[in-house]
Amino acid sequence: MIETAAPRRSAEARLVRGASLFVGSGGIFYAALTMPTALAQSALAAPWWTPFALTAIYLPTVGIVVAAARWRFDLVRYAVLTFALGYLLAAIAWLVVRADALVPAEKSLWITWIPGLPALALCIFWRLMPFGYLAVAATLAQIAAAYARGPDAGNPIVPEMLFAVAYSALPCAACVVLVRVGRTLDRTSHAVRAKATATAAAEARRFERRRFDALAHDWVIATLLEASRAPNSTVLTHHADMTLRDLERLRTGRPEPDTVDLDQVVAGIRATAAEVDDSVRLHADRPASGTLAVPSDVATALAAAVGEALRNWQRHAGSRTHAADCAVRVTADATSVRVDVMDDGVGFDPATVPPDRIGLRASITDRLAELPGGWSAIDAAPGRGCHVSAGWVAR
Repeated sequence: MIETAAPRRSAEARLVRGASLFVGSGGIFYAALTMPTALAQSALAAPWWTPFALTAIYLPTVGIVVAAARWRFDLVRYAVLTFALGYLLAAIAWLVVRADALVPAEKSLWITWIPGLPALALCIFWRLMPFGYLAVAATLAQIAAAYARGPDAGNPIVPEMLFAVAYSALPCAACVVLVRVGRTLDRTSHAVRAKATATAAAEARRFERRRFDALAHDWVIATLLEASRAPNSTVLTHHADMTLRDLERLRTGRPEPDTVDLDQVVAGIRATAAEVDDSVRLHADRPASGTLAVPSDVATALAAAVGEALRNWQRHAGSRTHAADCAVRVTADATSVRVDVMDDGVGFDPATVPPDRIGLRASITDRLAELPGGWSAIDAAPGRGCHVSAGWVAR
């Protein structure tokens, strides 16, 4: 048997269901409470009125509970309307078919006990109409109570009616506010989810754009530069193969290998440096013991950072009077790896690099920043060369 998760219910739906179960259970409770009194007062009206009133008032409350338990709010709504109309019909019918018998002055007609409960049920689905209903129901109830006690009881109908309305108006207002709070929570939750979805989509687009910028700059442009320098060379063939491989991987969504060891990281950096300029010195400091598993995307990003730093050295570090020297150093321990590209060229001010120049940003800064544990730093100034550092720390 396949188990499926229960559908997520809105806050408003859960509150409506809870309120419906509360009102319906309250009606069943009042049915048990008033049944003995109703049967004892059956002589106050025609014989058929008591069973009719009990059925018309309390049977819909059973329907409210059953429908609410099944999350059938359409049926709950019909049951609530039946409950409210049933009470009004029972109260009006009593005034029409009442007998001459009276209740003691200290007693009250059983139907006058609950005019607020049908109004409370209406508040689950409506906001203003229940309060008008409450005024009508309380008025009928107090008129019926006055007739049941007789003219000599001295019943103050208006104060009793106002008290009945005020007594029930507060829980009715609370019910209306409760349902509106649920509706507001749903709107807020929907807005938050929509904003989170839009933010995630925008971030995904930015991430893919950065990946494409990095690929374009690291391999596509590098391939074109190599083709302009040395057509049909082995380096050009390697560049073209790597570019096509990465483009195909992006197109198909095929993942890269999970991790590589430190020797593979150094080999990738060495190959990248040699492709740019095979005269660049590279020194690697490996840990004396232990192995470091480096995520493949980190290894690719470090090699790309070295390649970009060396290309910038080639293009910008030298001057007519000074041929800039450059060196690459890889340092690693049991939990981290770091690569430094240092030159003694003319230097530059990183703050003056135009935002449309994607080399340093796409291949070094953004690419390392988006990797867990990745970092980068560029220390440069006019007249004192450039020092590019990039690294990764295991988490």
